[in-house]
Parts: sequence; C-alpha cells; structure tokens
Amino acid sequence: MSGTLVILYAVITMVPLFWIFATGMKTPPDSISYPPKVIFQPTLEGYCNLFTTRTRQTKVYIDALGPSTGTCDQITRSRDMVIAGSSNYWPRFVNSIIIAFGSTFLAVVLGTLSAYGFSRFNVPLEDDLLFFILSTRMMPPIAVAIPIHLM
Repeated sequence: MSGTLVILYAVITMVPLFWIFATGMKTPPDSISYPPKVIFQPTLEGYCNLFTTRTRQTKVYIDALGPSTGTCDQITRSRDMVIAGSSNYWPRFVNSIIIAFGSTFLAVVLGTLSAYGFSRFNVPLEDDLLFFILSTRMMPPIAVAIPIHLM
C-alpha cells in the first residue's frame, strides 16, 4: 500500500517536469494555445529559437540562399526567416549561475560569521537583534511590500 502511494506521489510530482519538456517540443502557437494542446506534432522550433537569432526576410532572399543546412535552418525558413547568428543564451546563463552561486556563498559565509559572533560574544541588544532576524523569516516579503512602498 505504501509503495503504491510513493509511486503515485512520484508520478504526480513529475507531471510538471513532463509538461515543461512537452511545451518545449511544441510550436509557439501550440505552446500558448487555450485550452492547452495535449496531442501535438513535436518540433525543435522552441530550442532553435532559444539558441539562434533570427531575422525576417523576403521569399526572394530566402530562395537565393540555396538549400538549408540543418534542422534549425529548415524550421526557420519555413517561417520566412533566416538565422542571423547565435543567441546570447549562454553568456546570460553563465551570468545567472555566477550570481546564484555568488549570492548563496556570500549569504552562507556572512550568516555563519554572524551566528558565530552571536553565539560566542556578548553583543549589545543581542535579544532584539536576534528577534529582528527571526521576525523577518516569519512574515512573507509580499505582506510588507505595500507599507514599504507607502513609506
């Protein structure tokens, strides 16, 4: 019985991941259709759009280019566009990774140092400061967004 519940829970929690992957395999009109399309023709167009920069061109220009060189080129030309170059995805992804790891590292180091200081030394107003730190964790930030904006 418990094994069945674990398997059911695992399947339910993996549905959003499957939906994300399936949406990546849809065409742009299919990915935003309402109601959502469950049965669709899979395509790599979303990933071609992610990793390339495209520009719209006339049929005459596209016909003068000659045969397409790859899957992304075929998909792009079917939409009257040509690939102008690679996108800025990778540099932006690397910047996000640097910021994520840097802020996590900084928060852990500063939190550890301040916790050590509070635990080992006699800090003036220690109880008030620790209560302030704890109270910031008890209230969601969105609850104080409007009062802070009004101030």
